[in-house]
Amino acid sequence: MSAYSARPLPLPAVYGHDTVALAFAAAIGEAMAPAEERIDGLDAVLDPWRAPPAFLDWLIRITGARVEPGWPEALRRKAVDLAPRLAAHRGTPYGLLLEAREIHGWVPPGFALVVDDPGRVFTHDDPAPRAGRMLTVTLTAPAGEDQRALESRLTRLVRAHCPAHLPFKVTVTLAHKAPDERSQQG
Repeated sequence: MSAYSARPLPLPAVYGHDTVALAFAAAIGEAMAPAEERIDGLDAVLDPWRAPPAFLDWLIRITGARVEPGWPEALRRKAVDLAPRLAAHRGTPYGLLLEAREIHGWVPPGFALVVDDPGRVFTHDDPAPRAGRMLTVTLTAPAGEDQRALESRLTRLVRAHCPAHLPFKVTVTLAHKAPDERSQQG
């Protein structure tokens, strides 16, 4: 007997006393047990939060999750978990804002991310779209953050979400300290 527990295949009552049919069903159940065991454990491999670390790179590839070199395992798992929602909103300001919030942690009150999207549906009554349309993304971060690193991360994020035909510009500004914070330090 194998290490897998074979489940006997249920047979109609007519075959309940047929020893050949019962033996055949038992053999089929024995042969199918390893496959059933693998199928039963498949959810543990496909769930990004329970998958073994060895399967994480594979999950990243099959889901199309956007990860960057050097990301810790927890962030890579979060990217895999978020991949279906991001795929549904690919190329939209919502998708960009979703990844910024969920992956990079750019959430208010510390961070403010503004996307100025020139795209919309034009009708024959509308004036022609202005030339040089450009997606502008502005991130305001708390004072003390590394502005150059934030600008690099934001550029990679926008490049991943911006449609190829649309030029973009990113701006990162650091928030000034509140007046009461300056007086306490001085």
